[in-house]
Formats: sequence, structure tokens, C-alpha cells
Amino acid sequence: MATRLGDLDLEDEHVTVGLDDSLMEAAHRLIDVPGGVLIVLDDDGTPHGIVRPDHVLSQVVRNIDLRDARCRDVMESDLLRLSIDTPLREVVEAVATRSPSAVVAVDEDGEYAGWFSPSDLARARERLGVLKDLDRAGR
Repeated sequence: MATRLGDLDLEDEHVTVGLDDSLMEAAHRLIDVPGGVLIVLDDDGTPHGIVRPDHVLSQVVRNIDLRDARCRDVMESDLLRLSIDTPLREVVEAVATRSPSAVVAVDEDGEYAGWFSPSDLARARERLGVLKDLDRAGR
């Protein structure tokens, strides 16, 4: 049973994009992840933000040329960066306390290791509830 952030499948529901990639590129990548997001990384693999479909669509309705606009200009940068070794209980508590735009896992060098999606949060809460119930039953 998963007990730490790195035990979850953090590779689904998203793809990555660069800070200076165009929103046209972002739109093409978002097509491949319906309901997902783009994690915006710098050249060193450090996460800086997320781009959701609504970020791209807002630029479309403003008649912005998606070939000229950059991901860095529309991304949300309120990321909670947590080590892949962070216990799930701490992850869930941190999300509840801070309510970030996104939670990303990073390795010991601060490089991107995965996205903790809303469905991951639901699964983590469920697993923690099961563990809590098992603890009570063992008493």
C-alpha cells in the first residue's frame, strides 16, 4: 500500500512543456491529455507552474496569437513542491492547509518527478482512511 508520495503513479494525467514553448504547442499537447494539465519546466527540469486548457482558451477568446504567446505568460505558479519521499499523510495535510494550484513531486535535486493530481489526492485520502480504520481495528 502506498505510504509516500513517490509510491503513487505520478506520471499520468499530464505532460510537460517548457517555459518558452508557445501556447500553440501547449494546445497540441493538451489534446493528448483530456482533463489533464501541462507541467511547465525550465531547461533544468525544475517545475515552475501549470497550464490548464482554460489558460489557453482565455488567450483564444482574447484573439492572442498562440504562436507568439508563451507558457510562462499564462501559467499558474502557485506550486507546492514536495519530496517524493514525503509521507502521504503530510501531503494531504499540506494540501488542506495551503490549497495550492498544483502539487508536484521533486527528487533530491529539486527536479520534477511527477504531478500529484486531484484524483491522486482522492486516492491518498481513501488510503489514509483505510489505514486509520485498520489502526482502530488493531486496538
